[in-house]
Amino acid sequence: MYRPAKWDKDANQRALDAAIRKAQAAGAQLIVTPEGALEGYLVNDVRKETGQRRRDLTERFNRVAEPIDGPFIQHFQRLCRELEVFLVLGFLEAADGKTYNTAVVIDSEGKIVGKYRKTHFAQGYEVGEEKGNNPAGYTRGEDYPVFDVAGRKMGIMICYDRRVPKVAKRLAENGANFIVNPAYGMKGDCNRRFISARAKETGVPILLVHPNQTVFGTPDGEIRVDSRPKNGDQRTCFVAIE
Repeated sequence: MYRPAKWDKDANQRALDAAIRKAQAAGAQLIVTPEGALEGYLVNDVRKETGQRRRDLTERFNRVAEPIDGPFIQHFQRLCRELEVFLVLGFLEAADGKTYNTAVVIDSEGKIVGKYRKTHFAQGYEVGEEKGNNPAGYTRGEDYPVFDVAGRKMGIMICYDRRVPKVAKRLAENGANFIVNPAYGMKGDCNRRFISARAKETGVPILLVHPNQTVFGTPDGEIRVDSRPKNGDQRTCFVAIE
């Protein structure tokens, strides 16, 4: 389990490096981080502020975002190539003047296979400078791509997406053999219910990865893994997806 430091990409890079190396040494082939693993999940930090504090944080929010070919993403491409592992990395993406809650897929040769942009927001879609609004430019994705990973087809949904049945349904219809769900927000028994329901509805195994919980559901809706370490307990959770 990994909890990113807010706003500190350098510190998070070091922590992720160590965790990825540890997982690879123990035999992991695909490594999945939580939502917003690179910079910390930041949008709610901006949403709760008003006035000049909000304007300053909005500017900082946009600065910390990076393009899909940015320097930190390139670093993890090199690491994947060195370790010969696949990686799903959650980060704040900058593209065409907008920002997205994105998960990038990097293959074992260090190439970017593709990316998924979060399609559903728990906090709604209003943008502006009022308290509770999203930062200007913060935008949801529209597509449900499926990625080739180690000879199988992987779909991604991010955090709140798991609460919307059509997301897993669309991924399964597009050919996903399994789905991973990087998350940051809600934890606890609700995640068992959501993952069980989505897996049973689609007949596709689903893995949720959260800083405080890992949940794995089989195609019949059985929850095989529900790991909930205490705060500050940094551990790696291994799941065999058959």
